[in-house]
Amino acid sequence: MKHNNLLVRRAASTTGLLLILLLLVAFTVCNYSSLKLSTRQYIDGTSARSSSTRASYASGGGGGAACDVARGEWVPDPAAPYYTNETCPLIDSRQDCMKYGKPGLESILRWRWRPHGCDLPRFDAAAFLRLVRGKSMAFVGDSVARNHMQSLMCLLSKVEFPTEIEAKDCIHCTRKYHYRAHNFTVCVFWAPFLVRWNLTRAGALQFMDPHNVFLDEADPEWSRGVAGYDYVVLNGAKWFTRPTILYEGGRLVGCNNDCHGGDPNATAATAPPEYAVRASFRTALRALREHPVFRGTVIVRTVAPPHYENGKWYDGGNCLRTRPMRSDETGLPETEAAFHAAQVEEFRAAAAAAAGGRFLLMDVSGMMQMRGDGHPGQYGHWPHEKVGFGIDCVHWCLPGPVDAWNELLLHLLRG
Repeated sequence: MKHNNLLVRRAASTTGLLLILLLLVAFTVCNYSSLKLSTRQYIDGTSARSSSTRASYASGGGGGAACDVARGEWVPDPAAPYYTNETCPLIDSRQDCMKYGKPGLESILRWRWRPHGCDLPRFDAAAFLRLVRGKSMAFVGDSVARNHMQSLMCLLSKVEFPTEIEAKDCIHCTRKYHYRAHNFTVCVFWAPFLVRWNLTRAGALQFMDPHNVFLDEADPEWSRGVAGYDYVVLNGAKWFTRPTILYEGGRLVGCNNDCHGGDPNATAATAPPEYAVRASFRTALRALREHPVFRGTVIVRTVAPPHYENGKWYDGGNCLRTRPMRSDETGLPETEAAFHAAQVEEFRAAAAAAAGGRFLLMDVSGMMQMRGDGHPGQYGHWPHEKVGFGIDCVHWCLPGPVDAWNELLLHLLRG
């Protein structure tokens, strides 16, 4: 009898253990499934997006599956910056804030971008060059595109310096560089409107006088030369705050920003700048999607806000901050918010119409709105020098917060 009772107790104990193990397995499977679902919902934002758009956002998630790199805070980083103007000779002198003694620079440089809920990996020059070995990358847009490319070249200078192909002594022009050891080519196409444009009259000033802008024609400066590139980083918006006369289908459709120059006989209706930004991005993205040869990846970078306070660039405005703002202290101004919305919506439409993963979004608008301290201001030249753009609150110091864009770029390329 005692022997039988012992057998019963052992059987009951074994059965209990098996039951506990089965419950643990079921609990783990259940929670793993719910984790996958919640992560997907976090990336998607909505289940209504197409699979191609979803893939584009997921690739841009960064720092882990459930990480939105567009939202976060700037946090102290005693290890910054990655380089200086002594270690990188590729900095445009007008963004060399070290050279011209920008006040508070020690504080300004020692920050890095941390998305909410994850950590964006630091830039790894060797890893980047391994990823792009034998490939090519084009930056298409305005002078901030050049600012972005020069930041990338300075970050890569820890491993290799490039050689300029067909060296040019110009500022606003297309320039190309080659990394021989990695057979990597990087280029900036000067296309401030993304679409075809010209000055309205001979002898006009490029930065002040009205421009004719043809919203449904991609700028041939880049559209004819982009065919063989593996990656295209597309940006543009600021030039649409200048006087522009807008055309579509060969017809005058409007103008903006005092494009009439006070002419009482002018008849073109005023068009909001965001209308032109939307149309230009639609044209550029369609040209890339339907290009007969180009089969590369398109990365759309959203607008990086300027930070003029107490005036505009031509009447005493300046950017004198020495620290980043927190996300709850600031938001995009009305104009930049409209530009951002237009860019993101046109990106979504292009991504939905293209093969999955061909179009990726680099949303930097919110993170850069917090960095009014990161511009050269009046420290892009010596005080006695007379320059056309005397106080620069549009471009970014190098080194500076713009280097975070290339942390995002590397993470996008890693997928």
